[in-house]
Amino acid sequence: MSTGDSMKKKLLVFLLITGMLSYMSISAGAAQTEISPISANVEIGVIAGDYEEVGSTLEPDGELPTAYSSADLGYTTPVRSQSYNTCWAYSATAIAEVALNMRGQGAGQLSPAHINYWGANEGQDYGWNRSIYDGGYPYISLGYMTSTGFVPDDQFPVTASWDDYNTYGVKLKAYACANDIIYLESKDRDTIKTAILNYGAMVGNFHLNMNYYNNDNGAYFSNIGDIATSSLVGHAVAIVGWDDNYNRENFLETARPESNGAWLCKNSWGTGVNDGYTWISYEDTHLFDKRFGPSYAIRDITVLDQLEKVMQNEIFGATYEFTDIENRRSRASRMTYANVLDFSDGHNVIEKVTFESTAQGSDYDIYYIPVDSSGKPTDRTGDWILLGSGTIEYEGYVCNDIEDFKVTDKKGAIAIQIKKTGDSNMIRIGVDEWLSSSFKDLFIPDADRGMSYIIGYDTEPMDLMDYYNTVLDDDIGGTFVIKALMNADWLNGDCDMDGKLAILDATAIQRHLAELHRFNEVQQYYADFDRDEELTILDATRIQRALAFLPN
Repeated sequence: MSTGDSMKKKLLVFLLITGMLSYMSISAGAAQTEISPISANVEIGVIAGDYEEVGSTLEPDGELPTAYSSADLGYTTPVRSQSYNTCWAYSATAIAEVALNMRGQGAGQLSPAHINYWGANEGQDYGWNRSIYDGGYPYISLGYMTSTGFVPDDQFPVTASWDDYNTYGVKLKAYACANDIIYLESKDRDTIKTAILNYGAMVGNFHLNMNYYNNDNGAYFSNIGDIATSSLVGHAVAIVGWDDNYNRENFLETARPESNGAWLCKNSWGTGVNDGYTWISYEDTHLFDKRFGPSYAIRDITVLDQLEKVMQNEIFGATYEFTDIENRRSRASRMTYANVLDFSDGHNVIEKVTFESTAQGSDYDIYYIPVDSSGKPTDRTGDWILLGSGTIEYEGYVCNDIEDFKVTDKKGAIAIQIKKTGDSNMIRIGVDEWLSSSFKDLFIPDADRGMSYIIGYDTEPMDLMDYYNTVLDDDIGGTFVIKALMNADWLNGDCDMDGKLAILDATAIQRHLAELHRFNEVQQYYADFDRDEELTILDATRIQRALAFLPN
């Protein structure tokens, strides 16, 4: 059966569901996923979530306060007014700003416009199939913040255009990237409070009907009953606090909750009402509706120095959980998922490894695996180097801050071995798999052979694309979501990165300055021998003097 036939078969399944239950669904690999189309003027985003409910619970460390506000503590930045249908991007930057400010590393406001352009399609045959005017998905923000990383708003303002994005926006150096993200069990009130207390803010989504919004004080409570997915109107906010005693009388007289208590939400509609903040009742019917996708918080965020970068084979993050092997090999106690990475640009020190998984409770090991002459990871486990271990304590993007490991190969694999435990029988990992609706492709991965491998399923490492093709009859495939935060560690002046300082390094600088050869980012950094942040012929001269043991 061809891929086209396979897609038609999947579409037939959810088209039948559509007819019976009056909602639209999308296909994610071999499973179906609901989506909530948007029809409101205020928002505004199409937000997708799969059938399997995700979310981890958090235990508070002691008694929780009756009220809390990251805004009162000065962690939030000024409220803005969203452009286009981008509440999903504004809420993501809002929680990242809080995370940075809590650490004393804030850089002012981050750019929602950059996320919007990054997550749109301008003619390429892969990525998210949406325009900058369309709504979005939480998965776009999750992919962006863990791969590309946030840029400051003043570097890519809301007034930027597609030409601006293509000329300089794609080249901007990220200020910070999120390494560790938790999906929250949002129906558990203590979990939400604990997340806000620990991490400062979280993204939450709700069904928006302006008939339930009190324009006088920015209070919102909807007691609408069951709503068909096709009628849901999604809006995303950054939840930054709560008040157990927020008076129920503040909500509209026509619709009031039974008890006091509400969440404090940083909105993206400007500062006209309540300084731009909205109070949403604890009892709101569709706040945290699973059909809007995961509610999430940032547990760890890294401000990138000059040479740090995220090394990865995919940039879009997880759109689906790779559970097929878990289902096919129910007796398998472990499975290893590996991504082959190219380290030839000089970023050779692994600092952190991040992977996406919902296998909460399972144990994992992280390995560096050499590759053979064909680029395939070796299955000789004696050659594997253990980088870190742990337990997947929550669903989301899991980060292990490993002891720095210097890669000496030009190519190698970073692998996650997930092991079933007494608490979990799951061996799953995130993958950027294609998504499609009955109307169009929603997402197509930029996947190819040689990127990802499964070790332990077959007698030798199996290319993930071959697995998709031969086992799932799928030619589109995907890539495992495994990322490494990398740095560079070379001898100062060693701009050809051969491990020694020589006259050839001075010659290479001269060739670079004469535009006969161009350095990459790492080479240019180490070629600046005198560290004055300017590469000139003096750097070549000083290398020559150093080799001649003359003072500089």
